[in-house]
Amino acid sequence: MHTLVPMQPPVSVVVPTHNRRALLERCMAALARQRMTAFEAVLVDDGSTDDTPRAAMRLREELKLDLKYVRQSQSQGPACARNQGWRAAQGRLIAFTDDDCEPAPDWLPLLVQSLTNAEADIAGIGGRVEPATDGLISRYMTYHRILEPPPSRSYLVTANCIYRRSALEEVGGFNECVRTAGGEDPGLSFALSERGYRFGFMDQAVVRHNYREGLLEFARTFFRYGKGCRLVMDR
Repeated sequence: MHTLVPMQPPVSVVVPTHNRRALLERCMAALARQRMTAFEAVLVDDGSTDDTPRAAMRLREELKLDLKYVRQSQSQGPACARNQGWRAAQGRLIAFTDDDCEPAPDWLPLLVQSLTNAEADIAGIGGRVEPATDGLISRYMTYHRILEPPPSRSYLVTANCIYRRSALEEVGGFNECVRTAGGEDPGLSFALSERGYRFGFMDQAVVRHNYREGLLEFARTFFRYGKGCRLVMDR
């Protein structure tokens, strides 16, 4: 009797969410359209107070996703949520995106193929981020490639990336001292760089990001990024 071996390596997609049910539904629908069947989605509810729990159960049935739902009783921030997600996941490869992102149909297979074929010291691969809608903030963020790895490839951004699980385990994942979005992404990459790892980039692996167009939210976003990066660098 022969044992069937999967054609693709086991992979999990981790998505943290907090009180953004409408955006989350679009993200999950995009995951359901992936041109790859051998993956699980791990949705980590970071203490949402809306109807995210009920929506997650409905989406699992409607979209026929292999969806694992993990709920934190209170919000502890995206770094903690992502750690909860990859630790609960089954995959040897762990992809990350956010609840306000919509991955293109070939996003996951391209990332998996890139990392599978990469040299052993490549801990992770990042991808391209395009706007889901047009607007002033969207144009600015896209032009400056704020949510993409820098040309130096010194760090990855969890809006669009995939890591080897073994690399995450080696450094313990994200720094949970960063309680808001910003800083935890480069912090993880810097910790891996200190162990000798490098990072890659797959330009065709695209997610579309739903930017919030208000100037006040734009200012708050960059304040969080700066605060988080400062905390990581100080440590």
